[in-house]
Amino acid sequence: MERKEQILNVAAELLQTRSFSSFSYQDLSDRVGITKAAIHHHFPAKEDLGAELADRYYTQAKTALEDIARKHPKPWDRFEGYVGFISEIAQPGNKICPPGILQAEHNVISEGMRQGISRLYQLLVGWLTSVLADGRADGTMHFPGTPDEQATLVRAAIQGALQNARAEGPKKFMTAVRQLKAAMKTKA
Repeated sequence: MERKEQILNVAAELLQTRSFSSFSYQDLSDRVGITKAAIHHHFPAKEDLGAELADRYYTQAKTALEDIARKHPKPWDRFEGYVGFISEIAQPGNKICPPGILQAEHNVISEGMRQGISRLYQLLVGWLTSVLADGRADGTMHFPGTPDEQATLVRAAIQGALQNARAEGPKKFMTAVRQLKAAMKTKA
């Protein structure tokens, strides 16, 4: 594995178990087994590392969502695929969802990172909006407001459930998902 990739992998793990602002190049150096100077060679500033992580999360999410859409033509199956994707990344109860922690650190991360996370958030909400619009159109999903408004609510609820799962365990995450699904299956 290329050294830069090793650094990114360890940084991603530290971001999801601590937060971006809670790890240093010394932490990376200790975990990867290289000098801080070697890390600076690949990422001159921590903001450069963070921007690359944000781009990496965007690419991973885009690929995963395209794969889910290709494999699952039905809206509910796509919704389940989305929940599965988020669960896999965050491992409810163990790790923090990358966009969630970076959104929480909005005021302390660089503008480049904020833009990268905003781009990722737009991708996720846009994709959910499409799923919800399809579900409403085929009569299988019910909710007040527009699909975009519901996608914003769903994304926020799932994000909150992931944060809660770190304190109360993964069952709380699945409870929140079940409640979301039940609410969208009930005709108003």
